[in-house]
Amino acid sequence: MPETAIACIDVGTTGARTLIYSLQGELLAQAYEEYTSIFLRPTWIDHDPTTWINGVKNTFVRAVKQFSGDADSIAAISVISQRSTVTPVDAQGTPLANAMLWQDKRAISQTEHIRSELGDEEVYRRTGLRIDPYFTLPKLLWLKENNPQVFSQARKFLTVHDLVINHLTGTFVTDWTQASRTMLFNIERLAWDAGLCERFGVPVEALPEAVPPGTVVGEVSATVCKELGLRHPIPVVAAGGDQQAAAVGLGIVVPELMCVNTGTGSFILAHTDKPAFDPERRVVCTASAVAGKWLMEAGIFTSGSVYRWFRDTFAMVEKNAAEALSIDTYEIINSEVKNSPPGADGIVFIPHFAGTAAPYWNPGASGVIFGLSLGHTRPAVIRALLEGITLEINKNIRIIEELVGPIREIRVSGGAARSSTFNQIQADVYGKPVLRSVSEQSSGLGALILAATAIGKFSTLGQAVDTLLEFDPGGRVHPRDRFHAVYQRVGELHDAIYQALNNAGVYEKAAGLMNFLRSG
Repeated sequence: MPETAIACIDVGTTGARTLIYSLQGELLAQAYEEYTSIFLRPTWIDHDPTTWINGVKNTFVRAVKQFSGDADSIAAISVISQRSTVTPVDAQGTPLANAMLWQDKRAISQTEHIRSELGDEEVYRRTGLRIDPYFTLPKLLWLKENNPQVFSQARKFLTVHDLVINHLTGTFVTDWTQASRTMLFNIERLAWDAGLCERFGVPVEALPEAVPPGTVVGEVSATVCKELGLRHPIPVVAAGGDQQAAAVGLGIVVPELMCVNTGTGSFILAHTDKPAFDPERRVVCTASAVAGKWLMEAGIFTSGSVYRWFRDTFAMVEKNAAEALSIDTYEIINSEVKNSPPGADGIVFIPHFAGTAAPYWNPGASGVIFGLSLGHTRPAVIRALLEGITLEINKNIRIIEELVGPIREIRVSGGAARSSTFNQIQADVYGKPVLRSVSEQSSGLGALILAATAIGKFSTLGQAVDTLLEFDPGGRVHPRDRFHAVYQRVGELHDAIYQALNNAGVYEKAAGLMNFLRSG
């Protein structure tokens, strides 16, 4: 059978997905499997790595059966995953302990140690990253201090992407996009920083080989071929971090374009031909999935997850009605937003439900709904949620523009981009045209582009982008000037609320109260 398809494995935070694409970019089949993390404490999050491997196997087999039942037409497997999650493994790649998830915040004291040793500016200039428990190095220092036996026994420390590649091929390999989220990778040289590793006692040999994104890193082993129903080995491509892959899948491979990908959280990325550094270190610089290029990036921990929280906590009637009508609950909730004007009648929502990354980088921050009065309605509250998420994104868009130049168009993806109401709010807040991709799976599409180029189906990555990308002709939304002016005022208040709470020590007092309540 001729090789006419590529399988893309995407191992996310809440579930694993296998997507099978034709070489023309058509999504032929997909399968998804959810899993749950282990919440040791509200901000301590472990994950059982076997759920990722099982998710890969189960979704791959189901996806193949869905499109043809014959895997012989698959020319390659491309792997992407969540980033900054770390698993210690032995020489065979077997996990020695649960993984620490990227959302985990237990390593706060380790971040202070890093800060006292080197300082924020030195780390930022060398790695492109903020000193924050979000990234890998603080997690490794926590493991070294609190579970030294596992730390010393570990042959390698792997991201989720690396763990899956090891399972498929038996090799210990990562790529530049994943490595650039560890705080141990030199962002200008695109290589492990041996000085940082030595300074903090992380053996450089315990880190996997870092290769350019879009590299063929091996073939599927005979054992795994049997598991997946493959009759012969096929190449495996390291496509790297899900967000960098999403940028490729949205065509963010040239200047003046930006993508906003909103799922559990939101990620904002813009292309740059050389590393750029924010003097205030509010946004980070990471390796692009276009080898030898970079991305300016901002991440927001909780955006779509906050809207889901509202749905699951305050919209049970709507959920039941949606099930009866066989529609999405969000369709009902979104319809209410139209009954509230831009500005949400003065309600301002701060979406810091798990601390905040860019631009504030405050793990102690928490969510706020400000300005409520007895006259406010439910639609106004719902609109405030969507506006608050978008206003937080917009702060980072403005910072990135200062560093890479004007952005003429913002391309959006992720589950939230299904909503035309949310996309209009985005355009109005950003003051820029917003364009929605035909595919909701921009990360998977990026993984397809990288793999198809790696195995020679396209001569260049740019050719693959031009051939495979497709945008919704009716999905371009233009900003409305009068509402953009409204949101500029709301945005000023949005920032002022955070600054007032932070400067007055309110978050610290709230954390003290929570500790008191838990101890009682």
